[in-house]
Formats: sequence, C-alpha cells, structure tokens
Amino acid sequence: MSSEGSSFGSAGLYVGTDWQVRCSTYPASTPILSIDAGRSAMSVSITPMKQISDEAVAFARELARQAALFAAECERLHAAEVERLAAANEAAGGPAAA
Repeated sequence: MSSEGSSFGSAGLYVGTDWQVRCSTYPASTPILSIDAGRSAMSVSITPMKQISDEAVAFARELARQAALFAAECERLHAAEVERLAAANEAAGGPAAA
C-alpha cells in the first residue's frame, strides 16, 4: 500500500453496538469524518488545503458510494437473518412472522 499522492495511514475497525459517526465541518477548512467505536476512533479527512481539488471531491463521492454499498450489504444480510429466524421459529411451531 504505497502512494505518491501524499496519502498516509492504515486502520482497521470492528464496529459493535457502541458506535458514533459524525462529520465535522468548518467554514474555512476541510471536513473531518469521525468514526468512534467503543474506545477506538478513526478520522478521515482531505489534506488541509484552502481550495478543495477535483481529486478531493472525487474521493468524497467515491467514499459516499462505497459507504452506500456497505449499508446495502448490511441491510441485505440483516434481512436474510430476520427471514431465517422467522422460518426457524415457524418450523418450531411458533407464530409466523407478520
């Protein structure tokens, strides 16, 4: 993972139930996207600059697109689990899911 574009850092974060996500914005500086999970935290920002470049906007758009895909996959997996549990409950003689 090397880059000639001045990007740096590496992080992994497993998010449980104790999370918070926020975007901090400032009138004359780049925004900061922060993810807190328990006692761990990470932030994403663009290299500080007075004028946001086309590349920075492209990164922000791709970040949003990939986050939307992440959310859709989580929703799909959650729906499959709810369906599986409802089928198991019904097979065990419980009430059918509403």
